[in-house]
Amino acid sequence: MLRHIVLVSFKPEATEAQLAAWRSAVTQLCETSPEVQSFTLGTNVGSGPNHHDAALVADFADMDAFRRYVSSDGHAAYVEDHARHVTAKLAAIQHEM
Repeated sequence: MLRHIVLVSFKPEATEAQLAAWRSAVTQLCETSPEVQSFTLGTNVGSGPNHHDAALVADFADMDAFRRYVSSDGHAAYVEDHARHVTAKLAAIQHEM
């Protein structure tokens, strides 16, 4: 099993409507992708200079499933239509479980 973790910091000018659309798009992508076995999406409730605004944790069967997900048309559309508009900074990691 492979775990994919993404930390996102939003652009200061991102509107609440854009952030809601982003959350909806992430959820829809994960719920409809056959490669995603499970996921959680959350907003940061802490504060600190090194904190991000949101996190996605998604599980995949293996690296091949993750690669199919990342290279899918759905993921490309999500990045183009939502992520690019609200993301200031992103950190990601994949690790074996």
